Amino acid sequence: MTSRDDLKRLIDQLADGQTDRAFSLLVSLVQGEELDAETREWNEADLGGPLPPFEWGPDGPPEGKPVTFVPGVGLVVEGGKGLGC
Repeated sequence: MTSRDDLKRLIDQLADGQTDRAFSLLVSLVQGEELDAETREWNEADLGGPLPPFEWGPDGPPEGKPVTFVPGVGLVVEGGKGLGC
């Protein structure tokens, strides 16, 4: 039988990006829930490498100003919040 200490050691070895997946799985186990197929697919997805480019469709990306995500701040609109593009 696996001990709580074994689980804690494994959790400590997880990369930062893997903790959310582990948490989701543990919560579902504690609550006695079965994970639906979509949740299982997300939990098992390899998101560690570069993602493919987003397919915007025939119209391309929407108009607007570019944004940058700043940790601790959120999205920052480049060039300010004015309406002009």
